[in-house]
Amino acid sequence: MGLFDFLKKSTVSAKIEKPLTTVPSVPVAEGKYYQPNEYYTAKSYEGTICERTVVTFEERKKTSVPSENGLYVAEILLLEYCSQGKYPHPTNGYPGFWWFEYGIRDVGAALESLRKRGFIEFGSAQDALKGLTVIQLKELLQKKSLSTTGKKAELIEKTAQAFSEEELEAVGVEKKYVLTAKGFDELEKNAYVPYMHKHPNKTTEGDIPSREFNVWSINRLLGMRNTPDWKSVVDAQERLLSSETEKENKKNMEWVKEYDPSGYKVIRTQDQQIKAVQKRAEEYYETKDIKSYIEFWENLWETGGLKFEGSGWHFVLPDLYIKTKEYAKARKFLDYLKKKKPCYINKADKYIQRIEKLEERERKKAGNI
Repeated sequence: MGLFDFLKKSTVSAKIEKPLTTVPSVPVAEGKYYQPNEYYTAKSYEGTICERTVVTFEERKKTSVPSENGLYVAEILLLEYCSQGKYPHPTNGYPGFWWFEYGIRDVGAALESLRKRGFIEFGSAQDALKGLTVIQLKELLQKKSLSTTGKKAELIEKTAQAFSEEELEAVGVEKKYVLTAKGFDELEKNAYVPYMHKHPNKTTEGDIPSREFNVWSINRLLGMRNTPDWKSVVDAQERLLSSETEKENKKNMEWVKEYDPSGYKVIRTQDQQIKAVQKRAEEYYETKDIKSYIEFWENLWETGGLKFEGSGWHFVLPDLYIKTKEYAKARKFLDYLKKKKPCYINKADKYIQRIEKLEERERKKAGNI
């Protein structure tokens, strides 16, 4: 979202405005792999400036372009996660983005559909070892009184050698989905989906449709151009967006300076701060001096915080605290951020859950539980 997007009235397309009467549920037995039912609302960040109506997968199918094999964006992204050996039933449950961004409530059912169509299949229990945590691998090795030293790759190899397929299944190692040849080919041809899913400069859908840069806008462009060279399309759109944003920002800045001098000062301050944090981030990546980088961010928040939006920037400080294992400081900051910026509540809660798991892991290592 550009610096001046807040000056424009948000325009949301008809497909996003269609209301949901009810939110689908999942089988009771699968509930433990999801957030509580009340988490899955018809709107994300309801009641805040970030509010968006959820577009279900079935509605998405009407407005997006399927692949040659008939798969839609969300299904292609599921292939990416299956390729990582985490699905079904990932350790931390299915992320909320499957519902809020892609309209899939029952991830298990979507996976089963992919399996029936030949894109994924269950791998062996030994294949599933890479999806286990280091603690879980060590627990398995302890069952056979074997050494638990070494990096994760070494622990996986030791466990695979020590346990037969039947033994792994007997101790509860769950088989995970792997891609079939058909699935690998599908993911390779449509690699733009996972690429755009994680792109740092992607825009929020519906803010300014003519300047969207996200998986849905790229999907439509590729569908119209019918080209396998998705990367050139993505790069061209990013350059175009950057150029248009720069021109519009300059034009708007001139207007604000003339008709709203006080607003001009605010925007100039925002622009200066953006450049300052970007420069400081570049310095950190070069020097790796995490202590001084933390001090920079602590000082920034102590003197008023960020004056511009950006999810990634708002979570830099807790990321640094987690990296240095200062979990109490990270939790305290996240509680503060939830009050200051309600639209980041869900992400902050995810961070807190992650911290709780890390703290538990530290306690186990210390032998306290």
